[in-house]
Amino acid sequence: MSPFSELLKPRAILFVVFCIGVFAAACLLFSLCSQKPDTKNKNTLTSANSETSAATRESRISPNGARETINWMGHWYKADKRYDLVLEIKRHFEFLNQDTKVNLQFPEQIVRTNNKVVVAHLIAEMIRHKQYDWDIVWMDNLIYQFVADELKDPFWGRKFLVDFKEVPGFIQAEKPFIIEDPAYRNQTGGIFVGPYIEGYYYALYYNRDLAAKIGLQIKPFGMTFEDLLGYVKAADRYNQNAKDKIPIFFDAYDMPSMEVLFQNLAKSWINDYTAATAEQSSPQKLEAMHKGFQAFEELGKYRPLISSYATNAWFLTRDVPLNDKALFYISGTWMYSRWRDIDVAKSFKMVPTELPVFKPVNYCLGGFIPAWAVMKYSPHREAAIRLIMSMSTPKVAERWVRYTKTPTGLAGAVSKATMGSDVYEVYQRTMSEKYGSRVQYSFNAAYLLGKYNTLLQKDIVAVLWKLLEGKITADQAQHSILAKMK
Repeated sequence: MSPFSELLKPRAILFVVFCIGVFAAACLLFSLCSQKPDTKNKNTLTSANSETSAATRESRISPNGARETINWMGHWYKADKRYDLVLEIKRHFEFLNQDTKVNLQFPEQIVRTNNKVVVAHLIAEMIRHKQYDWDIVWMDNLIYQFVADELKDPFWGRKFLVDFKEVPGFIQAEKPFIIEDPAYRNQTGGIFVGPYIEGYYYALYYNRDLAAKIGLQIKPFGMTFEDLLGYVKAADRYNQNAKDKIPIFFDAYDMPSMEVLFQNLAKSWINDYTAATAEQSSPQKLEAMHKGFQAFEELGKYRPLISSYATNAWFLTRDVPLNDKALFYISGTWMYSRWRDIDVAKSFKMVPTELPVFKPVNYCLGGFIPAWAVMKYSPHREAAIRLIMSMSTPKVAERWVRYTKTPTGLAGAVSKATMGSDVYEVYQRTMSEKYGSRVQYSFNAAYLLGKYNTLLQKDIVAVLWKLLEGKITADQAQHSILAKMK
């Protein structure tokens, strides 16, 4: 090799390094110049006490152009297989829509709780401030009612939520009775806020270990109010001589359950499905309300309510019946998933039984509810609608029934769990065979007091607690509610 070649070698290396540096600088400059300033979602949800930074919610820009981000407020965080289903839906949608990112976060991550009152406040704050950080929000009938209470408007959804009745394919994706029976949409201001993926029946759960300790044999179906009163009296007799007294009914301030018992009793007195679910009042309904109050006054003689009910946050205390600290708990069949995520083995000590009635009826409390809604003024509304519709399929319906052992309002699925024969499956199957589609629960007071008095549900809950504490009489409770009617 010549001396001249040896001289050129280091210069050639320097030249190559120089070229690489110039190319890298050019790429960086191009990248910076290509980014567009984001003018949306500049602030976090500080007004709604959000813990999530805005950076995790804003749309990204990809080298190939705009990449849309749907901000989805999830539900069923780590709730057994329900949680798995949500994650499956997210992954499937992103696979089919690779130009779209789904930013899925749960209330536990956003506001550090899944308390429905807190979530409703967050939604109300978005509306007040016109700052729609979440395209899809957690929305069931109870959250809708809590937002209505905050905004003082039972029809707020018509103004701020997408009505899915106008979305092509939605009607066909639901079971016919969901569309035909106005009771379902009336629970959310007269509109369909989303698919009715979750079905449920209400049940009177009892702890089998505590029932055995007291000496109770509880009817699984066909229970009357007199039967229930007998169980309460037996538990009270046990407590009079026991060192460790057993609270008879568990309840929580943010998810009151004793109202469910009251509603079932009142609707059984009405004894007609159409009349019981219609949003209008009548002398018969006011009589049914009084009968329900009288029943609670009778229960109140035995002080059956757990003393901590006014401070129990449902999600944080849902294990109380599971851990032998309350005999009864009234809730929906969703508790199968909620107790399994605490302790699978212990979950089977909780036995669901049919709620008691005054008179035998051919309908029951329960229903089909939406899980999410799309904000009407969401910056990514159309993409959010596509995501919601992606879960409105027979395949999702089949998985829901198999995963949760509860029914669904989505078309294309069997209406009952068909696997095995544990207590949850027996209850779900029996209720489905007995009542079919005659299943409904009223999340507001219109079923008793008419559509102009929907917001009196919380007042009914308040007097029920007072009755169970022996603080008022049935006549006083009746007068209190009638005085507030419009």
